Amino acid sequence: MRSLSNFLQGGALLALLAPAAEAQSCLQTLYTNDGGSGVNSSVFFNVTASSAVLVSRFDMSYNSSPNRACGLEVWITPTTYVGKTAQQALWTQVGVDNGLAVTAGFNLPTTVNLLSPFLLNPGTYGMCLVYRGQGSSYSVGNGTNQTYYDGFLSLALGQSQSGTFSGTLVNARVWNGAICYSPAGGLFAGFSATPTSGATPLNVNFTDGTSTSDPGGVTSWAWDFDGDSIIDSNAQNPSFTYTRCGLYDVTLTVTDSQHPSSTRTENDFIFADPQLVVTANFRAASNAGAVPLTVNFTDTSVGNPTAWSWDFDNDSIIDSTAQSPSFTYTTPGFYSVTLNAANACFTDGETKTNFIQVVGATQNTVSADKLEYQFNEVRGTAVSNVASSALYPATGTIPNASWHKDPGRALFKGSEAGFGSLSQTPSSTPTRNWVDTGSNFRHTGSLTVMWWARRDPSSIVASPFGYFFGDDSFRCFFASAGISFGGGTGTTLSATYTANWQGHLQQGVWHHYAVVIDDAVGFNTIYQDGVPHAGRNYAPGTYTYNGTTGFAVGAFSVASGGGPASEHYDLDDFRMYSRALTQAEIQTALLHENPTGALMDPGCTDSNSFTPSLTAVGAPQIGNLAFGLLASGLEPGRPTAVYIGLSASLGGFLPFDLSGTGVFGPGCRLLVSPDIILNFGSGGGSVFLPAPVPLDPTLEGGHIYNQLLSLGSGPLSAVSNAIDTQMQF
Repeated sequence: MRSLSNFLQGGALLALLAPAAEAQSCLQTLYTNDGGSGVNSSVFFNVTASSAVLVSRFDMSYNSSPNRACGLEVWITPTTYVGKTAQQALWTQVGVDNGLAVTAGFNLPTTVNLLSPFLLNPGTYGMCLVYRGQGSSYSVGNGTNQTYYDGFLSLALGQSQSGTFSGTLVNARVWNGAICYSPAGGLFAGFSATPTSGATPLNVNFTDGTSTSDPGGVTSWAWDFDGDSIIDSNAQNPSFTYTRCGLYDVTLTVTDSQHPSSTRTENDFIFADPQLVVTANFRAASNAGAVPLTVNFTDTSVGNPTAWSWDFDNDSIIDSTAQSPSFTYTTPGFYSVTLNAANACFTDGETKTNFIQVVGATQNTVSADKLEYQFNEVRGTAVSNVASSALYPATGTIPNASWHKDPGRALFKGSEAGFGSLSQTPSSTPTRNWVDTGSNFRHTGSLTVMWWARRDPSSIVASPFGYFFGDDSFRCFFASAGISFGGGTGTTLSATYTANWQGHLQQGVWHHYAVVIDDAVGFNTIYQDGVPHAGRNYAPGTYTYNGTTGFAVGAFSVASGGGPASEHYDLDDFRMYSRALTQAEIQTALLHENPTGALMDPGCTDSNSFTPSLTAVGAPQIGNLAFGLLASGLEPGRPTAVYIGLSASLGGFLPFDLSGTGVFGPGCRLLVSPDIILNFGSGGGSVFLPAPVPLDPTLEGGHIYNQLLSLGSGPLSAVSNAIDTQMQF
């Protein structure tokens, strides 16, 4: 750091050499106070000098009442202040007040004359102004109020700091004040223009701002308005009309009788037809489905483009030049799509990564064999386990019936608004939502656990802690540092580790997580949104865990009453697999939930002890023409009907108690809306009901509810359980 006295030796000498009658100019920002900091606080900004100037005064706005003693220090650093606000050694003090300044009052300019002027040579500098005696005043930066220019100086503002090269740094802040200066001796070309942008034909008035110390003044002007190196005017203050859109460089060359000619060029100074600037963008319908998948692309670019080029499959080959084309994908995979849009003057490109997601005609994510909760139930405290095995009970239990929430993302919700995910209630309420799976967690070998999570939109606690699953020891939770998982005996997995991602679990934003234990190779990692964390190694073939307490989803454990349940976090589509899924399988799981026939609500028994039952045969996968429902437990030879409905709630009307009608037995309830009723005979007591699912992409994510009504031979008839049939690819 150089001392003020040493630095000013050259500056003071130059001041003496400058013409005494040289007019002083001031480049002013704002005097609209939005706030400020205390004594010894600082403001930072970048200043660019197009030619040498002598700075002698600052008009400052202090956060103070009138007539208070105040002062100033001026520091500069080469190129920019950014990244240097706490490194005083990188700065040079170039100015200090003369000790005579007193404040003018709030939002008013206080004149602060420097003890000695300092020379600012052409170039760009970071500048720091330190407020002495009184606190600083500044405005909040909004982009449009942060740049100022007068032909000699330009300012790019800036930030504020609570101390002198220390303390809290606040962005963005606009310094309230003005820099007052005079040109150093010589000839310095400069100009301004009005307007500098607008629609064509754009007529611009140019104003000469040249400074010279020659008493005879400027003797000639040469203007190039469009950057073609051809002189367009020799007038001092000319006008020029731009008839074509674009950005234009403007150059002024001036001469006088005492100095070499001076040239000033402003790049991209005139902006003709800014309304025609192209911003490329597009949408697609549908951007997910089975082959052959035809996607209709719609151009949504702004700026009136007239030409388009599309790359639909990320092979750098143009597939279409239509504005809104269609394209058919015949091979499963993830596809990035690029659109370049242009008009006569401007062009822009937009790439959407992995935007199109295509699966095979009969391909689907593998159903979880261990445990799978989709949370699509529309009532009650039971959630259906749609896993392909019976390792866990067919239903889990939530202690609170008001746990439902609409996840708000396509293909992951029920048919009725307000349902589709497990909503967590804040700790201020007496109930907490978590699932008692009805069993302990025991496992040996490879394992994958995956789920969706988001911070509840209503949560206001900063980085709240919460568990996603656990049984005291085998557990996964979120804390301010990230996602942590641990649990396992005889391996390094007994110690938790943390996967850190920026932006994880923002309020209201869903992310997909997967814990993968690959016991064959001895590797454990966590995925977020299909991307793996670095993970950790352990001895292959050693992973095992034998839990002795109840396993919970959305909680620390069952034994501790849910523990500090996953308050503030919503969960969805929780799955457990008895193997290590590949990255491709995890990424496929991001597309949608599995097609399932989920059990919901029990049925009842008729007078002759027949209890109708309805189960899905196969998966309601789009394109599965063999899918159907098995009606069983029927009294042979009796009329039966299957109710097919689009609602299992009807705004709270369902379920409807049928037992009081005198026709149905105790506990019989109508569970689904009877939108379609198909009658059939019960035969020998078991009937297969074909329900082929066509290869129709519009069915993806749709739900249909089904229930049987069987008329018994006794006085009381019966109804079956209900099934929530979710159709997916």
